[in-house]
Amino acid sequence: MYQFFEVRNFRCFRELTLPQLERVNLIAGMNNVGKTALLEALFLHCGAYNPELTLRLYAFRGIEQAKLEFGRWVETPWDSLFSQFDTSKTVELAGEDERTGHRILRLRVIRQPEELAKVRQYIQPSSGKPKDIPSFSSEKDIPSFSSEIAQVLEFECTEGEQHRKYYMILDPNGVRVEPIPPPPPFPAFFLAARVRIPLTYEAELFGKLEIRGKQDALLKALQVIEPRLQRLSVVVAGGSPMIHGDIGLGRLIPLPLMGDGMARLASLVLTICNAPDGVVLVDEIENGLHYSILPKVWRAIGEVARQFNTQVFATTHSLECIVAAHRAFSESERYDFCLYRLERVYETIRAVTYDQETLAAAIKTGLEVR
Repeated sequence: MYQFFEVRNFRCFRELTLPQLERVNLIAGMNNVGKTALLEALFLHCGAYNPELTLRLYAFRGIEQAKLEFGRWVETPWDSLFSQFDTSKTVELAGEDERTGHRILRLRVIRQPEELAKVRQYIQPSSGKPKDIPSFSSEKDIPSFSSEIAQVLEFECTEGEQHRKYYMILDPNGVRVEPIPPPPPFPAFFLAARVRIPLTYEAELFGKLEIRGKQDALLKALQVIEPRLQRLSVVVAGGSPMIHGDIGLGRLIPLPLMGDGMARLASLVLTICNAPDGVVLVDEIENGLHYSILPKVWRAIGEVARQFNTQVFATTHSLECIVAAHRAFSESERYDFCLYRLERVYETIRAVTYDQETLAAAIKTGLEVR
C-alpha cells in the first residue's frame, strides 16, 4: 500500500502531499479543487511506465476523443496535465509503496530539435530496447526530422537506483510508445464518475473471481443491500454475458434490474476483489447509493479491501458519505480509514488530514469537512 503520495506541477497542483495514507482514503473538497485530478495523478503513478495512460484520462472526464494535431508548437493532448499549461515545467509524482518502495515518475514534454533528435536516435522502433542517448557537438550535427516526430512526452520512472525512460510520440502515422513498456507493478482500476463499467466486463470480472473460488465475496457484499439474494451467476442473453441473481422469485434476475445501489456496489466490490495487492480509484463513490445504506456499503468495502489487500482512494461531495464511512470503520476491528479535505488557500491547494479522533471531533461540533 501507499504510505504517502506527493504531486508537483500536475493539473491544478503546484505541490501537494498526502501523508499517513490508510487502506481506505476518502478525498473531499469543494468543486474544482482537484479531487478528480488527484485520482488521475495516482492512476499515472500506479501505471509507472506507460505514457499512453495519459490519453485514458480524457475518457475518465467524459471526453470521448482527444484531438491530435501535429507541428512543433501546436498544443498536445497532454498539455493540460501540466500546472497552468506550462509545459516547460516537469510533472513529478512520488510515492512510497510497500510493494515497490520509493518511486518517482516525471513527465516532461520534449520539443527542442536537439532533444527530439536524441530521442530519435535513442529509440529503436519495434525492438523494445533503447539505444544509448547520443550527443551532438553542434547544430549542424543534429538530424532534421521534425516532420517525422511532431511531439514527444517523456516518462522517466526512478525506482531506487534504477532509471527507465519511455516516450509517447505523436507523428503523422499516429500515436506510439517507445520502447514497449513493461506491465505495471501492481493492478489498478479507475472507476470514473461519468463512465459506467460495461456489463460484459463486470461479468468477466466475476468470472475471474469464480476461477479463484472467491465469488462469495461479491455475494456477501450485495446481501448488505438485498438480504434475499441467494446466489449469483453469469448468464449469456442476446449474445452478451451478464451477472444475474437469485432472490427467490423462481428465476434469475439481471443485476441491473435490482436497482442502481446493487449495480453500483457490485462495480465497487468487483474492482476491489480483482485488484489484489493493488489500488482502486473511485470518483464520486456515493453515486447511485442511498444515504441510509452507506454505513453498510462502507463496511462491505472495508472488509473486501482487507480480504484482498487492496488500497482504495475515493472522492465525495457528501457529508452523509463521510459520516457513514467514519461510523462504519469505527465499528470495525480496525480503523484503517482516513479523510483528506482539499482546500484552496490563495493559489495553493493543500490537504487537511482527518484521522479517527480529529474526524470524530469535527463531526460532533458540526465543522465543515466536505
